[in-house]
Order: sequence, then C-alpha cells, then structure tokens
Amino acid sequence: MEVFIKNLKYLTDLYTQKDVAKRTGFSPSSITNYLNGKSMPSALFLLQLKKAYQIDIDKFLISEISSFSNKNINTENISKFVGNYIVYYYNSSAYKGQVGSFNSDILTFGIISITNVTDSTTSKGIKSYGIFMISKDDAETYLQTLNGFDNDDDKIDEFYKKFNNSYYGNLEQNQTQFFISLQNFNDKCLIILNNPPSTKKYIGGLGTVNSISRGREHVPCIQYILLSKTPFNIPDGEIYNLLCLKIPEVNLKKDVNELVNLIKKLYLNSHQSGLTDFQRKRIVEDYIQDILYEAIESNMFRFAKISNMEDDNYYRLIKDFNYE
Repeated sequence: MEVFIKNLKYLTDLYTQKDVAKRTGFSPSSITNYLNGKSMPSALFLLQLKKAYQIDIDKFLISEISSFSNKNINTENISKFVGNYIVYYYNSSAYKGQVGSFNSDILTFGIISITNVTDSTTSKGIKSYGIFMISKDDAETYLQTLNGFDNDDDKIDEFYKKFNNSYYGNLEQNQTQFFISLQNFNDKCLIILNNPPSTKKYIGGLGTVNSISRGREHVPCIQYILLSKTPFNIPDGEIYNLLCLKIPEVNLKKDVNELVNLIKKLYLNSHQSGLTDFQRKRIVEDYIQDILYEAIESNMFRFAKISNMEDDNYYRLIKDFNYE
C-alpha cells in the first residue's frame, strides 16, 4: 500500500489529480482517499490506470517509481539546448533479420522538448519531454504546435500530458557530451549526444539512444538517433543512410583476381579438369560464399562513438535546415 500511495502521488503530481480522476472515471474524493491511505484501490481502478496511462500494474504496486530530480544538474550554459526537436531513428519494432532497404516503414519519428523551468516552486531546472513511434506528418505538426508555445514550460507540459505514452525526464551535460534521460511507466531511454563547445543555440545533431525495444521482443536496443529543430526536406532514404552504422571499405581486389583465375582454370581448361558443368558451378559458388562469410564475420563486432568529429557532418546538414 505504501508503494502504491507513493506511485499514485507521483502520477497525480505529473498529470494532476483532476486528470487521473477524469481518465479513470473515479471521483476526485476516491483518489484523495487512495492518496491518504483511507481505502484500498479496487481492481477496477488499477485496470483503469493501466488503460489510461499504459502502466504495468505489477510494477506500480511493488516498485517505487524514481522521480526526476534536477538538483545535481549543472545549469551553466545549459539553456542553449532549450527548444523543440524532431527526432529520426530506426523502427525497432521490426523483428531482427526482417529489416531491409526496401521496407517502407524502416524510419520512425518522434518529438523531444527541453525546457528551462525558472519560476516553478517545485521543479526548478531543466526538464525534457518526448513522444516516440509517431508518423512523420504528426511529428512535423506537433513540432510546429510546440514552437508556437515560445518555450512556455506550462503549455509544453500540458501538451505532452494529452498523450498516454509521453516520456518525461531531464538533461545533464559534461564538457564533451550531454545526456537526455526520459522515461514513462514502462520504459526508460538515454540519449547521448555531442556537446558542441560553442555557446550558440543548439540546433541538433547525431547521437545514440539506449532504450527498450517496443517490438516483438522487449530487449535493449542501441542505435543512432538524429535530432533537428527543423524537419529535413530530403528523402527518407537519405536519412536512413545517415543513421546506418557505416560499413568499412572492403578491399576485394585480391579475392576478385583469385576468383578470375579460378574461373579461367575451370572453364578455359575445362577439357583438362574432368569436371562437369554442375561441379564447376558449385566450386565457384563455394568460393564466393567463403568471400562473403569472411567479409561478414570481420564486421560482426560493430560500434559507434559520439564525438565532435562524427557529429560535424550531421551538424552541417542540420544547419542547412535551421536558420537561428
């Protein structure tokens, strides 16, 4: 009961007690009784909570939700990140092994807002918000709406409360990176981006996102993510290429030369080899297969780093679409 009360209080602080009552269909007085521990929550109330806020009932009853604390955030020069961003990343709901360059829904989109709360008595500092897994049209429309709020945290906060799957969190930085942490009742994610040395307004860049996949399997997912204050007016295929883990160049000259010599021996001197056409074909197939396997295995361990060198090309591209 103690854990339930703490989590319900966290929920009402996040969305307001009136919002919880409205979404669950329970009276404000019932919510007050739950918060004061005067009555036990009914199964129906818990089910309505799950439906309204996409919470995990088991976790809500046994695991205290950590609040988003801004006490230890270094706010020096952090205001340069304040603003709204459209987000581009891979659709991680596609099952592994079933993603190809011809998938029409290989990209998905989101919105992230970062606000600087300076006049609140309860939550001073930097706050971050996010919505993910939305369409490109919705992302661009929401971005335009949020930009119309002129960084008003109260209006931005109310906007995100309209969505059951919104994420909330904060932002931290050091000299080389900054970190956007976001969570809702089911998921957490951490976005790591390069921290430009400039004091100018941040307009976007390339980073990595570490999150829980919402696809067929709930497993950790790490991938590139692209933030921009202005939508890209380029084909999705180009954005897809920007987010790829780049394949190192493979030098096949030696392999090609050996393959050519093999084919010459098999076919130009076929009368001396004593092999059938089927056997020669299988020898060539096996050789090509060996080349491909070696190239694949040599690139099985892939990694990416977030640095100003890696980020620079993406920053220049984003700059073409931003005019601040």
